Amino acid sequence: MKKQIEFHLVHDFPNHAFTTPAPSKKTTPDWLKQIPPMNAGTQTVKKCIPFIDAMTSGYMLLNHIDISITLGTDGKVLLHYLDDEHKALISRWPPIETHPSTQVPGSPMEDFTILKYMSPWKIKTPKEYSLLFLPPINRFELPIIPLVGLVDTDSFDNVVNIPFIHTQLHAGGPPVFIARGTPICQIIPIRRDTWSSKTTLLDAYELDKTVESRAAMNTDRTDWYRKKIHNKKEYN
Repeated sequence: MKKQIEFHLVHDFPNHAFTTPAPSKKTTPDWLKQIPPMNAGTQTVKKCIPFIDAMTSGYMLLNHIDISITLGTDGKVLLHYLDDEHKALISRWPPIETHPSTQVPGSPMEDFTILKYMSPWKIKTPKEYSLLFLPPINRFELPIIPLVGLVDTDSFDNVVNIPFIHTQLHAGGPPVFIARGTPICQIIPIRRDTWSSKTTLLDAYELDKTVESRAAMNTDRTDWYRKKIHNKKEYN
């Protein structure tokens, strides 16, 4: 049964062409598109279904407006205006705030400047579905690293803002530019089920099945998973 996620714009941007959230499959990077399926006789990640499934799952929250910021030696973040229209929009709806380090004492994030992307979108999911907000999967080239959160967006009647670390932002350093359309975080719907765990030692029968499965996979290492295991996921 098809489910629907809803993105509701909560700010008015008159005469402004901003970027909306998009299915992750529409935001795959150029480097992935350029990787060949095979390289030197070896299958690449281009043929790895779990790798591709992860990168194309859910939706991508994209930066809705150009952002230019610097970090002063005093630790203050300064937003820069590109022109008068940009100044008016930024002044009315600041897209960036800071996340106090006092909220993460003793954590690995304590020595970083934690920014907060002020999203213009309220996101709603069907009953019993939450959203996992996480860094764009396998996108190690991106300098934006959001802190992961799981939000019950079926009942949370507000905007989810995204705390993140920008790896290129340094005190007293040059401005950092976050272009409109830059991926901020990946969003994956998660159904809230009740789980239990079980740990066992495989008996001989189950072990034989595992060995047989491995042997079958070795007969077609390129397409066995796609043909025998994979279930298509759809996010539109």
